[in-house]
Amino acid sequence: MSGFSFDRRVFVTGSKDIIAIGFPGIPFGMVIGVVIAESGIGSFVGWVGSWVILAGAANLALLELMAEQASTAVVLLTVAFINARHAMYSAALRPRFTGFPRWFRYIGPYFLIDQVFALAASRPDEMAARERLWHYFGSAVTLWTLWVASVTAGLLLGDVIDPDWQLTFAVPLLFSGLMLLSITNRPGITAAVVGGGVALLTTDVPHGSGVIIAILAGVGAGTIAETRSEVTA
Repeated sequence: MSGFSFDRRVFVTGSKDIIAIGFPGIPFGMVIGVVIAESGIGSFVGWVGSWVILAGAANLALLELMAEQASTAVVLLTVAFINARHAMYSAALRPRFTGFPRWFRYIGPYFLIDQVFALAASRPDEMAARERLWHYFGSAVTLWTLWVASVTAGLLLGDVIDPDWQLTFAVPLLFSGLMLLSITNRPGITAAVVGGGVALLTTDVPHGSGVIIAILAGVGAGTIAETRSEVTA
C-alpha cells in the first residue's frame, strides 16, 4: 500500500466528476429494476445479479433470454459478446495503471464500466499514480451506488412505471452523458451523437441487442471522424 495511501480529496473529486455522466444511467438502471420485477426470477436474485454483473446491456439481455427460457449456452454467449468491450477498455487503460498494487488488479476491473472507463481515459497522462488510483475509485464507487439505487428504485416502483417506457430514452440519455466528456473532441461528439441516435432507432430490437448496435455504430462513426481529422490536419 506504500505510495498509494488513501487520498480523500482525490477520491471526492473523482466522485464529483462522475456525476454528470452517471446520472443519465439512472433511467437505464430503473428499467432493469422494472424488468427484474416482471421477469419472475425473483426480486432478490435479480437485484443481486444487477450489481454482480454490473453491466446494463448484458443484464437486460440476460433477463430477456431467461424469460424466454433460452438455453444456458445462448445466455452465456450473448452476455460474453455484449461484455467483450470491457476487455478493450482494460487493454486501453493498462499503460495508465502499470505498477499499481496487486489488490487493485483484482478489484479495479470489476468497476470498469462505460462511464468509469470514459472518465479514466480522459485523465491527463501526467497524473500521479496515487491520484489516478483514488480518482478511479471515487468515480467507480459513486457510480456503483447510483446504479444499485436506481435498480432498487425500479424494483420498488415497478407497478408505477409504464412498461412501455423501456429503453426509449434511457440509453440515448446514457450516450448523451458520455458525450459530455468529449464536448471539445469532434470524433468523440460524433461517436456519442451517432450512438445515441442509433439507440433510439433500435429500441425495439430484441434481447437488448440494440445497445450493441448503437455501441458499434458509435465506435465506427468516431473512428471514421478521427481518421478524417488526422488526414485533414
